[in-house]
Amino acid sequence: YETEVGEIKGKEGLSTADEALFLIQGLNAHDIFPDWIALNNGTTHGIEVSDKGIQVSLTIEIHNALAKYKVSGAQHGTSGNSSERLRDIAQTTHTTKANVATALQMITWGVKVNEYGNALLDENGEFVKVSDQGMTDALWAEIVMYAKENGLKGGDYKKLNLPFENKLLGLPRDVRERMAKGVEDFVYELLTDVFNASDTAPLAIDAILKADSYDLGPKATRIEDPSEWTGNQIHERASKLNVDKGPAGDFDD
Repeated sequence: YETEVGEIKGKEGLSTADEALFLIQGLNAHDIFPDWIALNNGTTHGIEVSDKGIQVSLTIEIHNALAKYKVSGAQHGTSGNSSERLRDIAQTTHTTKANVATALQMITWGVKVNEYGNALLDENGEFVKVSDQGMTDALWAEIVMYAKENGLKGGDYKKLNLPFENKLLGLPRDVRERMAKGVEDFVYELLTDVFNASDTAPLAIDAILKADSYDLGPKATRIEDPSEWTGNQIHERASKLNVDKGPAGDFDD
């Protein structure tokens, strides 16, 4: 399972090694061993509007600080970051999980994206639909009209999946297959060309067979003393953390 420290807000409210350690040490003391930790390391949910994106050096610093607790990194806000930056993350940090929901959503819809899966906008700030990709143009036009009527734009388009779920599932087979194929092609290239996953299936199969389960169990064991992490002590430690959470608001997209 996964834990998280901070909320991704782009360059605002970046996570620190101290607060990540506070979280993981406290959990460890109470026999809770997360598989992954997500950070605010400079990226955003949804459409990546900055050319900065993930701060690799910060991620390395925090992951190294957590090394003995055997927790891997989970990268939120992966969509829209360059392949070069993602390769750097894969090769130099302990990241083993990447969330790319926004990119896959855009591809299934047939929205024009760059090579990183970031949606491209026209001069009016609107998404560009590619006619022979994703859903039908007719359904896209219906979705755009609904979005305008309900004041939805940009990252808020993800809220359209639920009200249009039945219509998307009811599209002709050939259309649904091209939607799925777009995701397949994008993910295949991401896994093999960026995340170094080529020829790793046998390793995964061996690990599953050895554990006799898809759940391989915790990687860590308790190394913190529970007597040093009581409720009162946790509150005291937290009060001494110098944490900048950045501005308040909705940073979901």
